[in-house]
Amino acid sequence: MKINWIRKRFTIMIVPDANRDVVRFRVHSVFFYVVPALIALLAVLTVALYLMQLEKNGANSRLKEMIAGQSKMFDETVSEKDAQIERLQNELVELAEQAKQVEGKMDELKKLESELKSLAGEGGASVTSRAEPRAPTLQQGGVGGTSLPPTDADIGQLIDETKSRYDNIDEQMDELLGSLPETKQKLLAMQAKLRATPTIWPVDSRNITSDFGLRTDPFTKKPSFHDGIDIGANTGDPVYAAADGVVREAGWDGASGNHIVISHATGLRTHYMHLSRILVKKGQSVQKGEKIGLVGSTGRSTGPHLHYGVEQNGKLINPLPYLQASQGGK
Repeated sequence: MKINWIRKRFTIMIVPDANRDVVRFRVHSVFFYVVPALIALLAVLTVALYLMQLEKNGANSRLKEMIAGQSKMFDETVSEKDAQIERLQNELVELAEQAKQVEGKMDELKKLESELKSLAGEGGASVTSRAEPRAPTLQQGGVGGTSLPPTDADIGQLIDETKSRYDNIDEQMDELLGSLPETKQKLLAMQAKLRATPTIWPVDSRNITSDFGLRTDPFTKKPSFHDGIDIGANTGDPVYAAADGVVREAGWDGASGNHIVISHATGLRTHYMHLSRILVKKGQSVQKGEKIGLVGSTGRSTGPHLHYGVEQNGKLINPLPYLQASQGGK
């Protein structure tokens, strides 16, 4: 029965209007199964395509968000790296400035070392001649000019210059470390020589009452040779050792009265006469400026004063040039 129904044919009539012929279609009964099936399939395909489009749009949206997030992260990373590079560049510039300052100080040290060598009796021109000319010192004041970002070449050149400066500083430091101990020893030797040279006044007074050389003798009123200088002072004023040395004589005689003779490492001897009191003993080591006695008027003397003499190679010489070298200071 059902098979028979499927085999049946149907006539579909379409009446446009009263004045036109009726249109007839004969269709197989299968048509009523196929058409709904096609409509249903089309609906399913439409829904499927719509869902697929929604999924695609969602995926695109998520991809865009992920790309945007990564782009933001990349921009932040680049910005952070740029900040780090700028900070490193600034630190490099500061390091270069410090290298210039240290180089300038090294030049000053080399100049000082050269001067010390000169003081020690050794020419130091050869040291400073090897030093490069010192760059002008940066001073406080106005600055200006255009602001241009540094190139890789600029940074590379600054790195090379800074490295070269520090290499040069290392060489100068090695040179100074090698020469300064020798200079120090020479200065110590010179200092010891100066301490053993009678360059200070033996009393606080600067009143010379009788010069070295020919004079009229105060007792005989006849020409005589005075082998020292007389420095007027008050009885009891301190008498100082004019240089480091060892006491060779400390006693009394009729002409010198209470007197002291000190020998010095420079080969000189100093004489101190007419003292009211002796404060050192024979064989005692004394230092420059140490109090060794008191001013008096003992022996062949007309009044309180210190007779001071300097002996060189057994001969008494004028002590005044040594005292003038001290510029009048004790």
